[in-house]
Amino acid sequence: MKDTTSVKYKAKKSFKGFVSVRSYIVDKAIAKKQDLIIEFDGKIMTVPNDYLRTAGQLHKKKFKSKFDNKEYELYDFFFLADSDKGTVKVLF
Repeated sequence: MKDTTSVKYKAKKSFKGFVSVRSYIVDKAIAKKQDLIIEFDGKIMTVPNDYLRTAGQLHKKKFKSKFDNKEYELYDFFFLADSDKGTVKVLF
């Protein structure tokens, strides 16, 4: 059975402890009023929907997708696995 209470994203790399998520994924979670589940290095981090609107950006550069030419920005979250934390640490 598919989980419909959250939007899931699998991060491939991190930079100084931050994982970046494309803006359209964050926007999708906000629009659906769902939490964002980020998987990285075999660990899971849950970002509650309330925190998504306050997500920070290490830079404001816009990118274009290689596949569909869709433009997006990156939102950065300090990765703390659910098993290692009590609350989410947001960049700003």
